[in-house]
Amino acid sequence: MQVKLSKKTRQFSKRKLAPLYLWGLVASVPLTANVQAADTQAANAQTTDVQAVNTQVAKTQAILLAKLQQQLAEHSLVRGNFTQTRTMEMFSQPLVSQGQFLLTQQQGLLWQQTAPFPVKLTLTADKLSQQFGDQPAQVMSASDNPMVFYFSHVFLSLFKGDTSQLMEQFDLTLSEQDNEWQLVLVPTSAPLNAVFRNITIRGDQHINQLRLNEVRGDNTQIDFSHQRTTPAALSAEEQRAFQL
Repeated sequence: MQVKLSKKTRQFSKRKLAPLYLWGLVASVPLTANVQAADTQAANAQTTDVQAVNTQVAKTQAILLAKLQQQLAEHSLVRGNFTQTRTMEMFSQPLVSQGQFLLTQQQGLLWQQTAPFPVKLTLTADKLSQQFGDQPAQVMSASDNPMVFYFSHVFLSLFKGDTSQLMEQFDLTLSEQDNEWQLVLVPTSAPLNAVFRNITIRGDQHINQLRLNEVRGDNTQIDFSHQRTTPAALSAEEQRAFQL
């Protein structure tokens, strides 16, 4: 059975349904706009919350970094032993060296490797000296080899925990747990970011470990032990070592 609509009925349906259909489209516009506005407000609120959290985290990090730098600079000098382990993809076994170090806030760093062979490295504000065994020392300045001198002073800042200097070259993230701290440094520009993926320093009252992870996959870990701040004065031999 078929039901036929009269011409008048069909015309009425078209006239009535068309406006209803159009009204649905029109009515949906402000509804969609309201939803979008609500989503935008929620997103803006979330962004504001994230920015507030990031600001607070940055403030906390700044306080912790300042505290750490003050702590590490408390003593004019630190002496101790080191064990350096270098792992390279081209070698099946790590390369291990040992020795003693002397770090002073005024003079710089005296690095004396005793095994597997003797090497003495002295780094001051304007000079770098390297001596193998009984051979004459090789002394250079920044003008002699700017790149070597640049990297050497980055390492000096690492050993000192000089966070104000390190912030110019790295993004720093400091965390603390069980009276120990960990500082992760990610280089932000060349040439450091072409060499290092990241650098991690761990310690308590002093720096206990320094780990350098390279972009090519090699890494170097230096463990410090028997650290002490006495005697507070340099010996005559140590004073001569810094006179480059």
